[in-house]
Amino acid sequence: MKQPIRKKAHFKTFPIKMSLVKVYFSFCLCVLIYALSTPILTVILKHHGTRCNGTITANESSLVHRWTSNNYLYEFKVGDKTYTGNSLIKVGNNDKIGDTISVLYFEFFPSFNRPVTFYED
Repeated sequence: MKQPIRKKAHFKTFPIKMSLVKVYFSFCLCVLIYALSTPILTVILKHHGTRCNGTITANESSLVHRWTSNNYLYEFKVGDKTYTGNSLIKVGNNDKIGDTISVLYFEFFPSFNRPVTFYED
């Protein structure tokens, strides 16, 4: 008597593999969109950003010391909220703390901001 033909077990895992491929593709797409949007927004900010004054603080940008230099941060207020950014002034230049720096930001998205000196280099 012949045994019935059975489907192999790997057919049961096929939907799981497809969903992992979709998650991986979505993640790569999000990383690509972020990587492309930052330079584009920086150029738009240069021409259409709102200018204000910020104050250099003693706080340091210590996110990644290994690949970047350690710089002081600046603060500025929009309404009742305070926003911060990298001033591009290296730590150790203590005479700059408390000085005013010009900052560009989007009115609709103040978290995305750059010092005006960013565009002078």
